[in-house]
Amino acid sequence: MKLNTIILTPILLLSQSAISVSYSDTAKITSVDKIYRTHTIREPHQDCYIKEFYQADGDGSATNEIVGGLFGGLIGNQFGGGSGKDAMTVAGALLGASLAHDDELAKSKNGRMISKEVCETRYRTESVERLNHYRVEYEYDGRTFTYTTKSKPYGSTLKIKVNISPKQTNGNRKNI
Repeated sequence: MKLNTIILTPILLLSQSAISVSYSDTAKITSVDKIYRTHTIREPHQDCYIKEFYQADGDGSATNEIVGGLFGGLIGNQFGGGSGKDAMTVAGALLGASLAHDDELAKSKNGRMISKEVCETRYRTESVERLNHYRVEYEYDGRTFTYTTKSKPYGSTLKIKVNISPKQTNGNRKNI
């Protein structure tokens, strides 16, 4: 590094900070607007009512059909010979299952109506407008500025901090 770069850089930085100035002043508030936000509230509730069901006397399982098929197959196996014996076994199984199924259907026609309370979870939805923040517009030195805040400013003026520093452009920079 060059010796003049080491010496001049801190001096340049100190001169820049010496030129920067900040102070407090007051600005005139020109408007304060309330900004609202929509909140959706979803509240669960139970909706209960009486529902009628038809209850069959049958058990609703396939056990009867399976047992009927087994007995039918055993009985069919007693008849025929050779490949005819296999055909009679299958025919007996199908006939036994069919008879058991028909018996179950006949029993289910003797069912009865029952009433049960049924409850379902439903939701009530409501949209609510709530205050989210304030948008404050103020004027200072002939210019208009805006900022947002959670608390409402009171009065017609606003304390502000003014920072003054030189504007640097590429044309003002020098390579050292």
